[in-house]
Amino acid sequence: MKNTFVLLSTLVLLTACSTNKAKEEVNEPVRTVELIENIRTNNEEKSLAKKEITYDEKEITEKDDENDSSHQIDEKDQSEEKIETVSLIAGGDLMANIGQTEYAYNKGNGNYDYSDSFMYVSDFIKDADIAIANYETTTNPNVPYAGHPRFNAPAEYLKEIKNAGFDVLTTANNHSLDTDIDGLTTTIDAIEEAGLDHVGTRDEDDDTRFIIKKVNDINIAFLSYTYGCNGIEDLFKVREEVDQVNYLHEEEIKKDIENAKEEGADFIVVYPHWGIELHSDADPSQIELGRKMIDWGADLVIGNHPHVVEPYEEYESSDGRKGFIAYACGNFISIQNLETVNDIRTEQSVAYKFELSKDFSDGSTSIDKFEAYPLWVGMTYNDYGRSVRTYICEDFLDGGKYYDQVDENQRERIQKAFDATTATINREVNY
Repeated sequence: MKNTFVLLSTLVLLTACSTNKAKEEVNEPVRTVELIENIRTNNEEKSLAKKEITYDEKEITEKDDENDSSHQIDEKDQSEEKIETVSLIAGGDLMANIGQTEYAYNKGNGNYDYSDSFMYVSDFIKDADIAIANYETTTNPNVPYAGHPRFNAPAEYLKEIKNAGFDVLTTANNHSLDTDIDGLTTTIDAIEEAGLDHVGTRDEDDDTRFIIKKVNDINIAFLSYTYGCNGIEDLFKVREEVDQVNYLHEEEIKKDIENAKEEGADFIVVYPHWGIELHSDADPSQIELGRKMIDWGADLVIGNHPHVVEPYEEYESSDGRKGFIAYACGNFISIQNLETVNDIRTEQSVAYKFELSKDFSDGSTSIDKFEAYPLWVGMTYNDYGRSVRTYICEDFLDGGKYYDQVDENQRERIQKAFDATTATINREVNY
């Protein structure tokens, strides 16, 4: 999944040969005239030999120069012909319901063990060069852990997200301030401590609005925005927004994209937290803004917030570039399902895998291909409580590598998730 053009250089070794001269013994007396003649002859031979050596050295030098010149041309050609690729996985909302936290606590025997959560998707995530999802909770050790409506999860959750293979988390969403400004800061600290990158919120003394990651010599910018924070902002600034959160303001998004381009971004990935919860179709405001972001220079727009899957579309920008918009990916993991919220769509999700490339001869970039992976977020019961896991549907259906890991009731739900998600994402986007 990682396609790289490897350029091979040829090393030419020049070997010089030396000649040993044999010494002859002279047993008979040598006359003076003969000695003089021999000396003259030897001098002429030495002179001739010196000329031959000089010519040989010149020839070797010229060949070396030719080789050096050829090598320099090769290096130039290599630079011009270099093409690099990056595989990127984009997922939906990483939720932290109280049931997930309770199960992790019970399984960890007083600690928090989230290892069940991503056991079936970890290899898939790790196989990508870089993976991103939306962290829709806070991590604040100063207040009790909780679920809806004001989420708070322990730091062990982040460590398991890292272990699963994720690299970047977006933090601009309607739950960014669930544990107040203090929670926004502690969440950032916990994400960094887990070895993950983050974008969308920031510390008070930080003005970073986006990040750029260099992967296989390709610079990928990540941007994250939210429509709001459930009105919690009013607790700090009445009728004002919090400066530490990126909001969905068109002029700011456009400026951020321009700045990311100026800072050398080859690709721009935007994660907007938008839309209407439990709506399986993008509303006009999503479509309008999503297409604008591609026109402004974004390459991938990966939406979230509805907690159900919405369609994607390939959109050609005003300057002829090909962009991709996924209007909503659904829950990558959550306790929401048919039984808990009476909506089977909340247990159906999708992850997208992209192959991005850059041609260094002209600086051009392209989305070479993408694949959609329907997911099922399933719940089972054991001695520790309700275990929530993410399943890649195709791995548990006929011919799948984990076919024997689920029972027929689970497989029926997985099949429904596969069919429904496939139908939804391929539905035409009407605007």
